[in-house]
Amino acid sequence: MAVSDTAVRDRLARQRTELANERTLLAYIRTALGFFIVGVPAVWWLDHPHVQGLGVVSLAAGAACAAIGVRRFLAIKRVIAHAAGLEERRE
Repeated sequence: MAVSDTAVRDRLARQRTELANERTLLAYIRTALGFFIVGVPAVWWLDHPHVQGLGVVSLAAGAACAAIGVRRFLAIKRVIAHAAGLEERRE
């Protein structure tokens, strides 16, 4: 019975870790959208050159934030899958 309890706990721990990874990705995307929401109007609707420059920087920061978030998500996902594969081999 103890092996079964341990397997259930391990599976639930893996699911919690996967969900935490997804929440982190969503936080990166939310931050990127915030940069885009600030950058788009600054670039297209405001005529002041300094504000447009800040808008371009904001758009670049949003793109970088989204890219970093996706890269991190995929890297952590691979680590989780690798760790799960190692656990399955141990049993």
